[in-house]
Amino acid sequence: MPKISIFLADDHTVVRKGLKELIECLGDYEVTAEFSSGKELVDALPQLTRPDLLVLDITMPVMGGKEVMEYFRDREINMPVLILTLDTTESNIIEFFKLGVRGYLRKNCTPEELKSAIDNIVQTGYYHNELLAKALSNNTRHKADERELVLSQLTARELDFLKLVCNEQEYTYEQMADILGVHLRTVDGYRKALFEKFNIKSKTGVVLFAIKYRLIEMPA
Repeated sequence: MPKISIFLADDHTVVRKGLKELIECLGDYEVTAEFSSGKELVDALPQLTRPDLLVLDITMPVMGGKEVMEYFRDREINMPVLILTLDTTESNIIEFFKLGVRGYLRKNCTPEELKSAIDNIVQTGYYHNELLAKALSNNTRHKADERELVLSQLTARELDFLKLVCNEQEYTYEQMADILGVHLRTVDGYRKALFEKFNIKSKTGVVLFAIKYRLIEMPA
């Protein structure tokens, strides 16, 4: 089985080299490319095989982490990104998630936290930690921001599945598969993705989750 491919973008060579050694010791990971700036990264992308994950610093010369994420967004480049930075400004955390990052860590995190972030992003798509939770809870617009972040993490099909789960007809999973025109295993995949992304434990939990974030229309 191939190793999980990781790109590193950080302007400090010592940090980059140390991070490479650490990551490759943590699991079945391989750092396949390193970059000292965002510009170096985006210039090299057309010639490279896309990685499973990009670990990205925010503050870099020529082109920083924010500019890289804006570049990805504008060109619809879908690459999972984990921010690893000294900057834990709450407004920045929210902004980067809106730009599409999948996780946000301090550079002084533990190796265990780094491994957890990598594994969560590769396996479930996102890594949520106390940094994001605190940023949202302290932000004056956190309810709207939180809903927007939840929506950004749902695929169109997962949202369709969620709405069927919450439908007053109380469809079975077999009926949902028929309505969506997919195999029952595919519906189970939607269920598992929702449960893993948002730590949901049951069908009732899906309904409560949908109500909390206003993902369904409530009857008048």
